[in-house]
Amino acid sequence: MLLGKARLVDPLLKAVKGSPADQTLLAVQREGRTTLRFANGRIHQNLHEEEITVWVKVAHGGRAGVATTSSLKQSSLDKAIEAAMAIARLTAKATVPAFSAAPPEQPTPRLTTHFPATVDQPLTEIVHFLHSLSSRSQKAGLELAGSFVQGESELAVVGSQGLTQYQPFSIGGLRLVATQGKSSGFAAQAFRDINTLETEALLDRAWDFCRRNKDSKPLRLGKYDVLLEPEAVAELAEWLGFIGFGAKQVQERTSFMTGRMGDRIMGKAISIYDDGSDPRGLAVPFDLEGIPKQRVDLIVEGKAEGIVYDSQYGKIYHHPSTGHALPYDEFEGPLASNLFVRGGQTPRGEMLKQMGNGLWITRFHYVSGLLKTQEALMTGLTRDGTFLVEKGKVAGAVKNLRFTQSVLEAFSNVLAVSREQHLIGDPAQGFSSVVTPALLIKNFTFTGQTK
Repeated sequence: MLLGKARLVDPLLKAVKGSPADQTLLAVQREGRTTLRFANGRIHQNLHEEEITVWVKVAHGGRAGVATTSSLKQSSLDKAIEAAMAIARLTAKATVPAFSAAPPEQPTPRLTTHFPATVDQPLTEIVHFLHSLSSRSQKAGLELAGSFVQGESELAVVGSQGLTQYQPFSIGGLRLVATQGKSSGFAAQAFRDINTLETEALLDRAWDFCRRNKDSKPLRLGKYDVLLEPEAVAELAEWLGFIGFGAKQVQERTSFMTGRMGDRIMGKAISIYDDGSDPRGLAVPFDLEGIPKQRVDLIVEGKAEGIVYDSQYGKIYHHPSTGHALPYDEFEGPLASNLFVRGGQTPRGEMLKQMGNGLWITRFHYVSGLLKTQEALMTGLTRDGTFLVEKGKVAGAVKNLRFTQSVLEAFSNVLAVSREQHLIGDPAQGFSSVVTPALLIKNFTFTGQTK
């Protein structure tokens, strides 16, 4: 059950009012989440988590300090402010802090991000629902495992100069892994509104991939044309956001965007933007500094167009924050976390036929984008279905492969982009997502294979 705006915001208002700092910013995230994991026709784990995290940022005497606490008690908030003040005093270099504790100049988008139906589903009904999916799979000759997530969260940011932001969220997700012997098939969906859950489509998808994924054969390594399902594209896009679309990476010259603004670094078929206000993704209207999220065009028809900023890196670049600040004690610098890869003109059902010969990739895992970030060189493994395609039809399954590929190069070799787009997100997180089409890419490089 939601705490509500008053119970979450009022303690923060009282704490910033009593703060001795020149400026004080408090952000709180409260989460409540239930996860059911199932396999072999039964629930084997039922976990409920409740968590409150408060981040404190202060500016005093030209110095800044941060601290955290896990309590909304007044004494805990006061101690966290004192700790942040102590850190500020110990900071060697005095610089005018970039953040503001005042209300933002731009309006905050009004978004519906909490859907009561998502969190009001009784646990008994969810158990019966999962049991039904398992029973249907068994009748179809397959085993089914996976998880169901149901939860809600609240985000509030309060500043000592009048800033007050609050937003509630619901979150849910269903992950299915169908197995038959050694073959497996995967399907998943994250959602804010449970009424958008496409159960039948997910079940059919997991079954279909599992049935196709039999008697996998080894494959000669090298370059292949590939059809990447949205789950696979999303994995690559997330890494692009992590290593290259933030001002910190550009400033440190580790980004593939550094010194290349306006240059074509991908093919014209690729446009990528970040938009926390678009409800097609897991929308979040403001960041941890209370700044409304702005749409930022990152790649426009293959050209490097823009990057995201928080207040600190906005100051460095003399650019307003785009609303992409993260928790103060975590990964430093802004992050593009609500990504959209623009859809194309090709109906999804025609892409295998258009490819002719190549590989159909359902998803990746164990991906690392840190090999050579200036080139977006990444490596990872295929999972839950890698299929050889001959003359536009699936000829059989192949063993999981390791790819080592520059994503800049791959996204410069796009042959087709599906018209349909899909939301890919982790319900255990709930504040980041990728909305993406499938991509048909030529000459994708594979360097290893499982035995």
